[in-house]
Amino acid sequence: MLTHPMGKTEKLFYVEKGKTAYDDISRLPEEYLQLVLPYAGVYFEQDAECDIISQTISLRQFSFWIQEVYAHEDLTLCPFTPVPIWALHFMFDACLQVQLYENKSFVLQERECNLFSLESDIHKVPLVKGQKLLSCHINILPKKFQELARKYPSLRNLAKMKSPGVSGPLNKYPYHINQVCNFILRKMLTCRHINFSAECFLFRCCLDLFFNFAQQDKQLPLESKHVLYTNELNQLLNFVIDNPHQPCSTKQLALLFEIPEEELAPAFLLQFSTSLKDFILMVKMMMIFELLTEKGTSLTEIASVAGFRNWEFMNTAFNKFYECELEELRRAM
Repeated sequence: MLTHPMGKTEKLFYVEKGKTAYDDISRLPEEYLQLVLPYAGVYFEQDAECDIISQTISLRQFSFWIQEVYAHEDLTLCPFTPVPIWALHFMFDACLQVQLYENKSFVLQERECNLFSLESDIHKVPLVKGQKLLSCHINILPKKFQELARKYPSLRNLAKMKSPGVSGPLNKYPYHINQVCNFILRKMLTCRHINFSAECFLFRCCLDLFFNFAQQDKQLPLESKHVLYTNELNQLLNFVIDNPHQPCSTKQLALLFEIPEEELAPAFLLQFSTSLKDFILMVKMMMIFELLTEKGTSLTEIASVAGFRNWEFMNTAFNKFYECELEELRRAM
């Protein structure tokens, strides 16, 4: 902890740590225990100025962080990473002014996401008494992101971004936590899987969030007048989420939600930065993942529910999506 001469507290706030020993979760107050993911490492700090709870999970090239801060007094957080990283950051429940450098600041807006290039510099985020901060971010080393983009072509436009050598957002325009991002983040924040199954599920979620962000980068700046059928598309998205077992063709969905068939796919992509086909596949794969936890349900039964000809066809699609075999995952659960 650092303190100004005038008495205003500054607190070092790690946004990346590398391989560091986690705190014992038995130290956490009972009200925080329900927030902890089973597979996460936890850092916890509590004093007269604030409570800070950080959860992190290593996911191959990524590290996924959930951070919550409750300010009991006015203070300044000092975000810090020991190594330069790229961080895909999602902001909830607050609007904060970040003092990156003396002559450079940035506003973290509620419900927005940014891809930050972060150097090993200490920055400053003022909080006032009673303020709450909730954010999630996915960290990756810039070199690792370049390697990832070679495997996943839709990330190549992001990989072309150059770190300027100082901390700040790499994106030029505001990006939004749209409903697809929100759906994925909810799945991550409520994930009860552990070990190998958690790694498979959460790694794919991180990829899908980066895919969504990369598509937003292609589309922005987006003017509201270009978005059509907003209410109908929101209803359609919720229908797909609530009915993952339902076979949904573009024609059927267009008729059901009264959207011209030829306009449905481009309108969905514009509003959610994910293609309709990819979103239907994502929801179906998540359903299969959850059904695998029910050990009494055979792979043949799951394939039937998911609309596959047999479990072998389902296994091929599942392996392509999650990069693991159905039986390999079931054994790990």
